[in-house]
Amino acid sequence: MIRLERPTASEIAAVLAPTSPCFSYPEVGGTADPDRISTRYDRDHHEFTLGNGRERFERARTALAEWRHFAIPWIEFHHAGPVATGQVVATSVRVAGLWLVNPCRVVYADFSSDPDAVVYAYGTLRGHAESGEERFRVSFDPESSQVRYQISAFSRPAIFLSRIGYPLARRLQRRFARASADALIAAVRE
Repeated sequence: MIRLERPTASEIAAVLAPTSPCFSYPEVGGTADPDRISTRYDRDHHEFTLGNGRERFERARTALAEWRHFAIPWIEFHHAGPVATGQVVATSVRVAGLWLVNPCRVVYADFSSDPDAVVYAYGTLRGHAESGEERFRVSFDPESSQVRYQISAFSRPAIFLSRIGYPLARRLQRRFARASADALIAAVRE
């Protein structure tokens, strides 16, 4: 959704309430198997160190489940509750004088099967400026005690504005990755 003014609460609620949200790309779940991803997408992988120790990992696990990595000043994040498969969320951001509302749906989430890693991915829904999927993972290395945050994604422009503003869109994606890591680092220090 593109708006000249900040979206209202009812407009955001409408974005979050679709009964059967349609993904805007066919490779749903592709971040779990990157070999399935077509070369027509941009691929990104960012990795950040959050610190050391099991306690820091546990705080990072909780922060990731609570969407704290979206506590970014220039993004408004809209959700209800902790990360869950099937959950619909949205971001709204002002770019070049326009407000973009970008809906996504959690494709998969695993916060329990591996004691040393948690992961979830969300995919873009129709109406998002991009088309693709993004995976967020926090891991603990028992040997080094290091806690890592990884963001992996594949995407391509989905609307005319993101096609003509491709360099800006790519810059915003890189900026988001760094800001998300900074938000998670701040969350685990609290």
